[in-house]
Amino acid sequence: MRRKLVTGPRILVLLIAVVLAIALFVATRTPAVEVEAGEVARGPMAVTIDDLAETRVRDLYMVSAPITGELLRVPLKPGARVVAGETLLARIRPAEPGALDARALAQIQANVRMLEAQAAAAHAQVEDALAAQDLAERQLTRTATLRERGFVTQAALDAARATRDRARAAVHAARQGEWAARESVNAARAGLIAPGSGTTGRGVVEVRAPVSGTVLTVPQESMRVVVAGTPLVSVGDPAGLEMVTDLLSADAVQVRPGAAVSIEDWGGARPLKGRVRLVEPFGFLKVSALGVEEQRVNVVIDFAEPREAWTRLGHGFRATVRIETWRAEDAVLVPISALFRSGSDWQVFRISGGVARAVSVRIGRMNADAAQVLGGLAPGDRVILHPGDKVADGVKVRIADGS
Repeated sequence: MRRKLVTGPRILVLLIAVVLAIALFVATRTPAVEVEAGEVARGPMAVTIDDLAETRVRDLYMVSAPITGELLRVPLKPGARVVAGETLLARIRPAEPGALDARALAQIQANVRMLEAQAAAAHAQVEDALAAQDLAERQLTRTATLRERGFVTQAALDAARATRDRARAAVHAARQGEWAARESVNAARAGLIAPGSGTTGRGVVEVRAPVSGTVLTVPQESMRVVVAGTPLVSVGDPAGLEMVTDLLSADAVQVRPGAAVSIEDWGGARPLKGRVRLVEPFGFLKVSALGVEEQRVNVVIDFAEPREAWTRLGHGFRATVRIETWRAEDAVLVPISALFRSGSDWQVFRISGGVARAVSVRIGRMNADAAQVLGGLAPGDRVILHPGDKVADGVKVRIADGS
């Protein structure tokens, strides 16, 4: 029996059919989407408010100039130890007189001439009073002689004595008026003392440390003229450091005294522990770097570790603080990057048998890393992190290496 051989056209048709079948399979199959995966776990969770904070000395003393004058060069440098009532912080001496403009000079010169004229008039009054006194003395002498001879009464003698006494008092008053007039001239001439004339005042005021501690800053170090109230030296004890952060008022109301604080990015090898001591009851307005007005509240934090742990910190150092506002020791946690919104609900893509399944979940507290799961997921469930637009319910997925 002879076999029928397949002819050339039939082989060509079969090849075309196979190619079309393969092309149709490739075109219709859905490849698995590569995704990152995370796991729902159980563990402790804390919610924190994070912000920048700054260290400050708890009791800072800013010593100011008690008088206006010329500050001599301050001998101290930051870091120097001072003893209360003993260490000399600064010395202030009277400043040289200031320069005079043409108007002030003319006014002072005119005032001097006027006062000189008044002094001359006062001298004339003295001469007049002396003449009246001399006349009263002679009159008293004549009256006394006549009284001895019985030609005048005792009343006339007493009147002459009274006139003599009034004349003496008038001389004394005139001389005092002349002295006052001369001193007024001298006071007016003092206004003509020019700067650089070498004329200086009297006395040097010494400013001493009000408390024992360390010099923190020396705002005025070189010799210069200062007015009363100018800051000279700040003194404090670095061992009494605290931290302060200004939080938005909406965040500050969530913070309670005694809350645990993690102090990070301060320059040490590990975070430091702290405790909130005070949430100040007074807010203040602060303009942010973007020009937005914000209502802020200071939160004061104490270190909860020995001084040796943060001995390298000083006044005005910066760090990041994380203030706990809520904590749970045993919570079901899902990575925050797995969550997305679907309407008003939270959802995740749970991986089941290599397929993504959209699951609605109930979420409690959140922080920067995880969210508290109240329902919809169980510990051990695998979820897709950062789901893209290629991920949908029912899509096959493949977990990327390292997830």
